Amino acid sequence: MLTPELETKALLGRGVNDIYGRFVGRVIGIDRNPFGEMEGVQVESVGNSIITFKARQIALTPKAVTVTPEWKLEVEDVVSELSTLRKRVTALEQLNDAREIDGEIYAEILEAQRAGYLERVKMGEALAGSVKSQLGTVAGQIASLTKHLVNAKLDHKSGQLDDAALKLAQSSIEPSLRPLIGEKNDLALALRKLEGVLPSRVSLSETDSPLPSAAKSAR
Repeated sequence: MLTPELETKALLGRGVNDIYGRFVGRVIGIDRNPFGEMEGVQVESVGNSIITFKARQIALTPKAVTVTPEWKLEVEDVVSELSTLRKRVTALEQLNDAREIDGEIYAEILEAQRAGYLERVKMGEALAGSVKSQLGTVAGQIASLTKHLVNAKLDHKSGQLDDAALKLAQSSIEPSLRPLIGEKNDLALALRKLEGVLPSRVSLSETDSPLPSAAKSAR
C-alpha cells in the first residue's frame, strides 16, 4: 500500500482512461478521510468539468490510471450479496429440517434473512432498470455510428468517396465504436447476471419464504 505522499505523487496530473480505453481526463485532486486514507479522486474531464470517482473505482499501475464504472461494481456487489443470502437461507433450512436449531431461533434468523434479502432485491431491481436504460442508450449510439460507417463505405463503393476520404471516415468512427461495443457487451452481461439472481416474484407475506421457489428447488 502506498503512503499518502507517494499516492499523491503517483496520481496527481496523471491521465485517466476508463476500462474500455476511452480517455476520461486527468487527476487534479484526491479526497481523503480523517485517517488519511484515499476515498476518491477528482478528475478534470474534457470541457473542464469535474468528475468524482470513488477509491474502489480506481486502478493504479505504473503505466496507467484506470477507472471502472460504478454500475459494474454495484452489479458485482448485488449479485454476490443475493447469492450469499440464498445460500445462507438454504443452510438455515437444512439445519431446521435436521432439527439442529431451536424453532424460535430459526424463526428469528429467518426473518432477519428475509428482510436482508428483500432489501437487496429492491436494490437489484432498481439497478437492473438503470443498466437496461444505459444499455439502450449505448446500443443507440452504436447503431448511429455503424450507420455512418456503412454510409461511408456505400459512398466509397459508388464512387462518391475516394480511398483517402473513406480512410478518414473509418479513423474517425471506429475508435469511438470499439469502446462502445465493449461497454454494450459488459452491460448486457451485467443485466443477465442480475436477472439470474433476481426472483420473478417476491412476496412480503410473513408466511411465505423469503426466497422464490426456483431458488429453493436448486438445493
